Amino acid sequence: MHAILIQSKPYKAYWALAAISFFWGTTWFVSKLTVPFIPPLQLTGLRQILAGLLVIIFFLIKSKKWPTAKEFLFHLVSGFLIITCSNGLTTWAIKFIPSFLGALISCLSPFVFIIANYLFFKEKVKPITLFGLFVGFAGIAILLSSFAVEMSDANFSLGIIFSLIAVFTWTSGTLISVKNKMNINPYEGIGWQMLFGGIMLLIASQITGQHVPLDTIPFHAWIKFLYLTFVGSIFCFVCYIYTLQKLPISLVSIYVYINPIVALILGILVLNEKLTPAIVIGALVTIVGIYLVKRFSRVEEE
Repeated sequence: MHAILIQSKPYKAYWALAAISFFWGTTWFVSKLTVPFIPPLQLTGLRQILAGLLVIIFFLIKSKKWPTAKEFLFHLVSGFLIITCSNGLTTWAIKFIPSFLGALISCLSPFVFIIANYLFFKEKVKPITLFGLFVGFAGIAILLSSFAVEMSDANFSLGIIFSLIAVFTWTSGTLISVKNKMNINPYEGIGWQMLFGGIMLLIASQITGQHVPLDTIPFHAWIKFLYLTFVGSIFCFVCYIYTLQKLPISLVSIYVYINPIVALILGILVLNEKLTPAIVIGALVTIVGIYLVKRFSRVEEE
């Protein structure tokens, strides 16, 4: 599979980028529709375990090679940060907040990259990047101000907190991957990370009481679950890794701007999620800030 992807024609990378830009945006909307029937942690745990097992089985049949103990540890830590914490918390968060808001907050990871690299790796920050950080945070402030009434609800505030924590854990997991010097097949690696992260999510779902008997889940919820598994987890992750290998990172990053727009449009049209001028302005200002940070920082190029 890896060899086939590497030999593919370059134009296919653009189709892969278009796919993650659209389909990853739909997963926020589909997750919002599914969490009333399958609790968030159980939903994400089952989804990632199934996706991870399918990817692992494919590569075991193909290469018959198991990861080393060091690689297992790497996948365990990465799976905990990226899948258990980040994916689990974002899914839990959109139970309480609009799906597009969760998608937009998740796009703040470049901001955390800049701050983390400055604090821990002494990466210099350009003035224009600092301005981008200021613009982005101003956009989030405008956005949240339009939810002043909802913020008085403890669950809504909890959803915001979960989303922000998820940004930090995603960034931490990604930084570990970036600094990792092991020669690991990224397609195979994400399978183990999904499996380990999904198992930890199911354990968490039991501890927190976020689980229901499988035979009580309605058929339409299972259809959405399969969409999240095969499209959101397997297809989009493979496309994402593929585009990173074929296209410049600066080009691949455009999915960051499109995902919230897709989630916003679907949320408004189908879920009747709130839309006000302040939300539109806040979202646009935030996206401008994200663009400035990603455009003028060297973090992603390393």
